[in-house]
Amino acid sequence: MRMKALFCVVTIMTCSVAAVAQHDQPEKKLSAFLGKWQTEGQFAGSENKVQTTLDCRWSPQGSYLICEQTIHMGGSEHRQLTIYSYNPAENDYAYTTLADPGAKPTSGRMEIKGNIWTYASSFESNGRVTHLRTTNEFTDPKTEIFKVESSNDGGATWKTLLQGSAHKTGD
Repeated sequence: MRMKALFCVVTIMTCSVAAVAQHDQPEKKLSAFLGKWQTEGQFAGSENKVQTTLDCRWSPQGSYLICEQTIHMGGSEHRQLTIYSYNPAENDYAYTTLADPGAKPTSGRMEIKGNIWTYASSFESNGRVTHLRTTNEFTDPKTEIFKVESSNDGGATWKTLLQGSAHKTGD
């Protein structure tokens, strides 16, 4: 019984130390997305759905979270690679996404407050700038709720484009 009690104390201490370390190391907040995930979402105002598989791992040197995604939408398959990082000099997070091979990468800043990630990007088409905002809310360690919104008026109003959820399926 004594060994079992010692194991419990060591386990609690290890968990407490890990929690403190994660709090003290902002880059470790990115670990919320570690592992394998299945997502399902629906486009606003339509019956069109999207399903994805996502696999996120730390880079070999541990500086970047690298997420590779396979997207099934409208009978076609797409691939996407997103790299997340923390910049201690600016105390902020950034991401870069490479869509299907050959597509232009998108980059932006990301804010993590508690269990909600908010990241933004924009693009220009026909002289008009469209802003995109995505939120990921981690409701528990194995569930993430997402929403993608767009704005054509500089962020004064937002329109939901896609929303859904992701469920962790493995480490």
